[in-house]
Order: sequence, then structure tokens, then C-alpha cells
Amino acid sequence: MASDILDPRSFLRPGLNGGPQTESTPDLGGGVTTISPEARLEGAKISHCHTLHVAGRLVDVTLNEVKVLEVAEGGHFEGTAVVESMKVSGRATGTIEVTGTLSIGETGQVDGTIRYGRISIADGGSISGTIQSGKSH
Repeated sequence: MASDILDPRSFLRPGLNGGPQTESTPDLGGGVTTISPEARLEGAKISHCHTLHVAGRLVDVTLNEVKVLEVAEGGHFEGTAVVESMKVSGRATGTIEVTGTLSIGETGQVDGTIRYGRISIADGGSISGTIQSGKSH
């Protein structure tokens, strides 16, 4: 019977179709881009995403207009980045500026020229290189 078929456009969806936004459906403003564990990208420019989750390997990469950089355990970011926040459980190397908080987990390693607004380092995490707190001039 045709009357038993529901039209998905008729459902009220939070944040869409004029429906109210709820706490359980946050506006990610661009979503999450994931580099899978088996992926390797070299010489790329990545831009305009809210969250970049790196479980694989990024080499000689430049980030532009990425808000959150997450490097998962086993993941590796190597390149240049200016981000609002960064969470590292894997390895990150290069020239990195975090305007907000740089969080280094127990298995996280950060190396290079690093500038951050605030920092959090779990027991076992490490940071080395040229390190500077505060905003760039």
C-alpha cells in the first residue's frame, strides 16, 4: 500500500527543517574528516574542515582553516598547522601553532617549532623542540 510508505522529508530533524538544535546533536560546523590507519598522504594541503582526525600518516602537509587536529595513537602528522586546538595521542612533528589548548596524551609525542595558548601533558606524553607559549606577534 502506498499510504504505508513514509516520506523522510516529513520528519522533523533537529537543526534542520526549522527544528530546534538540541544538546545531543551539536553543530560541528563542517564535521569530522578522518585519515584512516592504513592511509598515507604526502605533500597535501587540507583546508576548511572542523575536525581532522589522523589515525594514518600525513607527511609534508599544510593545514589551513582546520579548527581541531586530533592525532590518534598510531597516527602521525608531519607538516605545518595553525589550529584552535590539538589533541595528540600519536606523533606530531613540524611547525605547529595552537591558538587554544594543546593536549598531549600518555602516548603522545610532539616535536618541532611549537607555539600554544595553553598546554596539557599527561604522564608519559612528551614535547620537544622550540616551544613557546602565548600568541604570535
